Amino acid sequence: MNILYFTSDAFTSVAAVSIVSLFENNKDAVEINVYIIDDGISESNRNLLNDMVRKYHRKVYYIPAPDPSEFFNFLFKSRYQMGHSYMRMCIGSLLPEGMEKVLCLDSDTLVTGNIRELWELEMGDNILAGVADCVNVKAFKHQFMLDADDIYCNAGMFLVNLKAWREKGVEQKICQTIKAHNGNIFFFEQTLMNYACKGKIIKLEAKYNSYTLFYALTFKNLIRWRRPTNFYSEAEVDEAKKDSRIIHFTRNFYMTSRPWVENCDHPLTEMYRRYKKLTPWKEISPDNRPAKKKLQYKFIHCIPQSLLASIVNVMYNDIRPLMRWKNE
Repeated sequence: MNILYFTSDAFTSVAAVSIVSLFENNKDAVEINVYIIDDGISESNRNLLNDMVRKYHRKVYYIPAPDPSEFFNFLFKSRYQMGHSYMRMCIGSLLPEGMEKVLCLDSDTLVTGNIRELWELEMGDNILAGVADCVNVKAFKHQFMLDADDIYCNAGMFLVNLKAWREKGVEQKICQTIKAHNGNIFFFEQTLMNYACKGKIIKLEAKYNSYTLFYALTFKNLIRWRRPTNFYSEAEVDEAKKDSRIIHFTRNFYMTSRPWVENCDHPLTEMYRRYKKLTPWKEISPDNRPAKKKLQYKFIHCIPQSLLASIVNVMYNDIRPLMRWKNE
């Protein structure tokens, strides 16, 4: 297995939890090679990570993150305009030429089961395999540059057919799209990857990227809020929660969803922290939310969830798509 992470010094401890969970639940894998696109990891953190990986008799390789403006030949106005992890769109150039497949994971994921079946998926000439995001593609089709019935996957986990990625010139298409939109891309690299690989994406079972939305709201209210297209049934989401292979601790306004922080109310927080204790970074970060944010959170939870979902539904699906998007 070839597994790719993009991380900075601030997120090394988070990536370590994902890596250790991967190792713990895939001990039968003959070989697991971890590749990290290194956005300024300190020598001390790198040494701690190396020691952890050696205990599992696995290998880790560091790839210096290139300057995005140079790589994409576009002068980004700010780091925000780039999005958090544009580097995953450089994988064809950054990873070894002979590598034909890679599993890209966000640092805030937890591998909670064996992923051999996922890794061995026959992709044919498809470029990506991922889990559909809970979004209304029809409402956002212009921002996503997709048709209403196209699949739009969450970028927290992508299985990438690198051979097809390179042959079909995905990175060149991404560069052209960034320039054409002056760097203003809705949802950043997630949109670019879905657009550049349109028609060549396999929709996986939801268990391979069980993101926070699955746990924050009831299924009925989730559908009421997001009005998603090309999504999953309630039974499929329930099954994903019962038999998750990869959990993705995404941010969500309804939940303090980061389990490495005090007061997190995600239902799988304790599971996450058990894996965290297996890393060199065992401490839980303090809850540094401003008092205003904490009060806002309490207020939101005073509103019946069904009413709240109906309110944000209008804002999310009717008003937001009409807004001009600028990542500046």
